[in-house]
Amino acid sequence: MSEITDEILDRSLGEHFGLATFRPMQREAIRSVLDGRDALVVMPTGGGKSLCYQLPALLLDGVAIIVSPLIALMKDQVDNLKQHGIPAVALNSTMSFSEMRGTIGRAERGDLKIIFVAPERLESTLFKEELQRLKVSFIAIDEAHCISEWGHDFRTSYRRIPELYKSFPDGRPSIIALTATATPEVRADILRMLDLKEPLEIVTGFDRPNIYYGVLTESNKFARLADLAKQTSPQSMIVYTASRLSAVKTADALRANGYRAAPYHAGLSADERKSTQQKFRSDEIAIIVATSAFGMGIDKPDIRAVVHFEIPATLEAYYQESGRAGRDGARAFGILLFDLNDARKLEHRIRANFPTEPELRAVYGALHDIVSNAVGSIYERLVVVNSVDILRSIPKPSASIERILDILEELGYVKNMRPGSLNLKPRVQFIASKRRLEEIAFTSKSPALKTTLSGLMRTLGAEAFEREMFLDEIQFQRAQHLESTEFVQAIRSLESLGAIRYLVQPKPKQGSSVFTIQLIGERYATARLPIPFGHLEDRMNRALAKLYGMIEYAREWKCRRNTILSYFGERPSSANCGRCDVCVKQLEGMELTL
Repeated sequence: MSEITDEILDRSLGEHFGLATFRPMQREAIRSVLDGRDALVVMPTGGGKSLCYQLPALLLDGVAIIVSPLIALMKDQVDNLKQHGIPAVALNSTMSFSEMRGTIGRAERGDLKIIFVAPERLESTLFKEELQRLKVSFIAIDEAHCISEWGHDFRTSYRRIPELYKSFPDGRPSIIALTATATPEVRADILRMLDLKEPLEIVTGFDRPNIYYGVLTESNKFARLADLAKQTSPQSMIVYTASRLSAVKTADALRANGYRAAPYHAGLSADERKSTQQKFRSDEIAIIVATSAFGMGIDKPDIRAVVHFEIPATLEAYYQESGRAGRDGARAFGILLFDLNDARKLEHRIRANFPTEPELRAVYGALHDIVSNAVGSIYERLVVVNSVDILRSIPKPSASIERILDILEELGYVKNMRPGSLNLKPRVQFIASKRRLEEIAFTSKSPALKTTLSGLMRTLGAEAFEREMFLDEIQFQRAQHLESTEFVQAIRSLESLGAIRYLVQPKPKQGSSVFTIQLIGERYATARLPIPFGHLEDRMNRALAKLYGMIEYAREWKCRRNTILSYFGERPSSANCGRCDVCVKQLEGMELTL
């Protein structure tokens, strides 16, 4: 048992987070971490999940590893922790190996208490080797529902988290898994797939009594949204849309009617998204019109309404996004503008999201054909391929190339490197031995070549002898104090000496995408490629069933709150909640208004 008393917990809560009291079940969750016990924590959005790992990370010796799915979410939490004087950092795909190693070194010296990592980072052999140098206090897995195919945001990388346990020869540290949305099936999946040992299960309940739910069946949704915006003004509101285009159009329509609105979606630059978030938090913008890319980690307490302009795909997503309203405990609203045509479009997208067996085989074969890899052979280099090049050799599939690659990756036939913002940056691999590189650097009479080669060896590290590594040219030139012409001449000289392979990834053609792919294992004959298509079909049917449940929520004249609670396995306390459009009309004979 931990020697940290409740008095210490209370004092730390006030000193570091400025809070007077714990929310329900936070203390119990924190205590489980301090005692080294595995735990599953299900708290609604706004219930204070983050504190359940932030506070114990501060109090325990060593560094806590927090697995989190989004770079933006990790950055928000790191910034917030630094404001509270808690040393934290996020490891993401934009960091070089040397930067990651430097961060691990800081943690080893005791300069860090929390390291956030994306689940994909845990698959790196080098990261797992570096991790062994650390004293890890515990591992927290945020958004743990992502591990379950029954969840609403399934991610294959979460399934590979248990592989990390092998990095701890003396036994893994304790694990706390956290989520806001988990049905009983999903909770069972989390416990089983993360291999939690005698875990404490904390489910605080899914009711948000201050949120009033309503569904408005509308053909002219823009007019109704403007009306809702008028009722909410000047307070804050989030409007969720199904696509980036819809987010932009809807924000433009609100601005044209005089409202302080802005769009938010993944297609905006990082600076644009950051600026929009800051303006929303400071009330410079009153309405955010966003895709599901917005909201995770947002701690703005006074959002008075969350409006879904189009129907979401699952009740989990609807509940989680609606729960971003009213975190201050005051009356708030979760409103769905329902149009059956939106639901039909979403059903079509779900079906298109699951490629057919012939489509999977065709793309698999095309990838190998593009690099002339024969059946039974292994292709060890990365494949840089344009979606247009793939489509040139196969019939146009119903699913996107990106989605087909996702499925092939889940099946273990490819690895999509997903360099993110590094997509158009060059890749470097050392093809001479370390001894030969040192010899070139020592004997060369060119200062620029010496500086470039030495800088590459320091920046890319030993991993560049094994595979191609992404390089930020601009940042590298600045760090080495090189002019662009000096750098280019040095690279050409190193290539001619057989020291490095330097590959510049082409810019995407209009209407296409560039993918950096690793082909896994020997090539199968395309017709013999094993594909568990029945399993994929089951997943599609489950996704459709979730959508049909969302449609039922919108169309059936039943208590909205009780429908949500029953969905998550919680027994409603009464037949009528008195705080949704159905119950208000039945009990009072009036419409629910903001």
